[in-house]
Amino acid sequence: MITLKEIAKQAGVSAATVSYVLNGSPKVGEATKERVLKIVKETGYRSNVLARSLRSSKSNIIGVIVEDLQAKMTPKIIDGINAKAEEKGYQIMLSNLRLMSKIDAQFSHISEYQQDIDHAVQTLMGMQVDGIIYVGMHDRCIPHVLNGTECPQVYCYCYTRGEGSSVGYDNTEVMYRLTKQFLDKGHRSFGIIAGRSDSEPSAKRLQGIRKALDEAHVCVDPSMLCYGDWKYEPARKIACEMLRRENRPTAIIALNDEMAVAVRDAAMQLQIRIPQELSVSGFDFSDAAQFVTPHITTVQPQLGRMGQRAIEILLNNIENTEQENITVVLPSRIIDGDSVSGPGI
Repeated sequence: MITLKEIAKQAGVSAATVSYVLNGSPKVGEATKERVLKIVKETGYRSNVLARSLRSSKSNIIGVIVEDLQAKMTPKIIDGINAKAEEKGYQIMLSNLRLMSKIDAQFSHISEYQQDIDHAVQTLMGMQVDGIIYVGMHDRCIPHVLNGTECPQVYCYCYTRGEGSSVGYDNTEVMYRLTKQFLDKGHRSFGIIAGRSDSEPSAKRLQGIRKALDEAHVCVDPSMLCYGDWKYEPARKIACEMLRRENRPTAIIALNDEMAVAVRDAAMQLQIRIPQELSVSGFDFSDAAQFVTPHITTVQPQLGRMGQRAIEILLNNIENTEQENITVVLPSRIIDGDSVSGPGI
């Protein structure tokens, strides 16, 4: 394996000059820099990042702990983190806790796996990471899982109180605006299929729906608010029951796309046309909503931007250790599909 000194010899410069080039120092002229980088590329030289970090106390490595890489929103968040890290000259070291297979949606059980989280943190700290981003698989307040970690930290798609900054997305205001769209089209009879009854996003989204309905003086029959646990089959059964009623709703608001597709399939089974006889919406802007006919009106959180914002905050904290923790809530967008129209249109 070629060494830094051999690179210097081939370039006709000192080893210190090569080091300046690799560390982005402005001390080296452009011609010399280009000559050194050309040799580096041709020889495939790779510097020892860990050794350099031990000398400089800075590794330019960001640790990312994800609760589960298979969670639907995680890849887009990671892509956002990677894009910004690449732009800023940082590398990412990823640790996947794989919690979906361990706790499913029982998020209160995460404390049972604190040892796994501690092990991930210790491994990353052993690699001299400059900071850690913790990516949740469900937007919620989590216990102090990184408590005691000395390096800067940011929580993404989750938050905690008094420990690190956090980046999340809007649930309440966007559902208020979406419900207003239904009301403006003339809907007054609603069915609502929420997620889990103990879910924070479910509660926040319902809060936005209720605010819009209250302002319009529209009441929803309590029996028309049901919980589908975020899953297709429970939501399909609920939708069938709603749509078999004599006074069936003209609109069903599902709080994620998987359940919205379940409503669409229930309507098809009962030969109810969407959107002519039933309007439907979801949340998440998932493939499920876009690859069916009609396309489902849905909500799009800015997942990639969340990842970018998380690492921006982390890098600011790395450079400025006195910076206070902040909470960022990014706005979500309504994506209009073909599944919403006025009642009876």
